[in-house]
Amino acid sequence: MGALVGSLVLLVTTLISIVNRRDDLNDEYDLQLAAAIVLVTNGVESTLDRAVAIASVAPADVDPESLDMFAAPVDVCVIQADGRADCNGDDLTLIEAYHLVERQLANRVGDATGRAVAVVDGETGGVLVVSGGDHTIAMLLSDAALLDQSIVDDVSLYAADAEVIVRPTADDNGATVDRALTVDGEKVRESTVVEPPDVGAVTVTVTVDPQIGITGDSATRYFLLLALGTVLLAVAAWTVIAERRRLERRATTDEMTGLLNRREFERQCEEAIVNADRFRTGLCVMLLDLDGFKAINDTLGHHFGDEVLIETAKRLLLAVRDTDVVARWGGDEFVILLPGLEQTTAVRNSAERIGAGLSGTPVVSDVTVTGSIGAALYPRHGITFDELIHAADGAMYGAKTTGVPHRLADALSVDDPGGAGEYYGGPDRRRSPSTGEPVG
Repeated sequence: MGALVGSLVLLVTTLISIVNRRDDLNDEYDLQLAAAIVLVTNGVESTLDRAVAIASVAPADVDPESLDMFAAPVDVCVIQADGRADCNGDDLTLIEAYHLVERQLANRVGDATGRAVAVVDGETGGVLVVSGGDHTIAMLLSDAALLDQSIVDDVSLYAADAEVIVRPTADDNGATVDRALTVDGEKVRESTVVEPPDVGAVTVTVTVDPQIGITGDSATRYFLLLALGTVLLAVAAWTVIAERRRLERRATTDEMTGLLNRREFERQCEEAIVNADRFRTGLCVMLLDLDGFKAINDTLGHHFGDEVLIETAKRLLLAVRDTDVVARWGGDEFVILLPGLEQTTAVRNSAERIGAGLSGTPVVSDVTVTGSIGAALYPRHGITFDELIHAADGAMYGAKTTGVPHRLADALSVDDPGGAGEYYGGPDRRRSPSTGEPVG
């Protein structure tokens, strides 16, 4: 029981540890995701601030190529006061967002800072940065240009993937949106960077694929613990069951012969009597005593006598039906329960079969044994167990004293075969199987 309880504790503890470990791993991935989203958000904001600063201070004679200083190629145009545009790529004055920014810059009142304006362009899917003043600097940053490679490399340390999505928006009101969700088993964290209000949004997405499994990289250890706990539980349970069966066997069987003991036979016989009364059937109880067994013990020793008893038990089991019950009554006496047996002829046939099976060949070495059998029928000779055993014992004593192989309880005398019942006799067998002398 100690091993059983211990193995159960081990299994429960391991399962609790697995659950806790999974929770810890989930928490670790959440922390990694939070750190990565902050890193990426700060990186995008820094890139936007840098682009605004560059556009704000660049002189009119600057080379557009020199302003392409981002993670991905950036279209740059320098527009002079007379409208001439010097571009390193596409002419940014032709896109709709440029004219939107121009109107915003024209509406500035008393703003002498010359700070550039950034607006999300839904047409190109980038962020357009435009400065005002005597000349105009226009820069169009794609989503790839918003995230420096150094930031991507740092994010990879958290086992995460980062993505920047540029889209126009109408009602962000300058707020930063932050949300966490799970998509197809992956942990996703989104943060929206709005710059400036009401002109668009840059959404930063960081994704982590949590390779947790059962317990992450500790799966082998926990598998071994579970396997060990299962094996210990199985062994402990088998031991408990085996011990219980052993105790039950010791409580119900005779240790030497393996037959039922006296107490268990009595219990089963009382159950059989109840069933016989319920279904109006009969049963027979036979008591068998070995002839000359004392002489075997005295001349050949008790060890030899034990072997004779063991072999006798085997032969009795072979001589009866599967539904019959054989038990050791005590010493060299055996008792047999034969359910359903009601007729005298059937009792005689069973007794002769049992006697023949016992004495047909030597049981041990060259020693042959016989037995005296007394039989009692329910309800003819008794309606309780004690009455049937008493009647069978009297019949067995009568068989032994008269030298017949078997006797029914109401066959009172060999000289009065027609008395109270029937008599069937046999040769005088009350002699020692080893010496041939009468044993009294």
